[in-house]
Amino acid sequence: MIRPAALIWIGLVVVIAVVLFLVKYEVKSLDDELAVLQQDTLAQQEAIHVLRAEWSYLNRPERLADLAERHLDLEPVGPGQLVAFDPWLEKTPNRSAAELGRKISSGRTEP
Repeated sequence: MIRPAALIWIGLVVVIAVVLFLVKYEVKSLDDELAVLQQDTLAQQEAIHVLRAEWSYLNRPERLADLAERHLDLEPVGPGQLVAFDPWLEKTPNRSAAELGRKISSGRTEP
């Protein structure tokens, strides 16, 4: 006849064997998942590298200058487009915009 202590030890060994078996397959599953994630990370890093190279290629100064010349109707700034800022002119009431513009272009800033 088997002693009760021997049965407890045999049961304990069986439980430990089952737990180790389950842990082994869980670790294998997590290891496979880690490998997939590492491959995805490398693929994303490569895609980022390609996108940065493309961004650098598309933002070349000579290319941007050519595109601006072709698609934008820009002209050099003329002297008539420059306006001097004088806070005293803003405080003068009852002055027309044309009169203030003439004073600015003539260089006079007194009210």
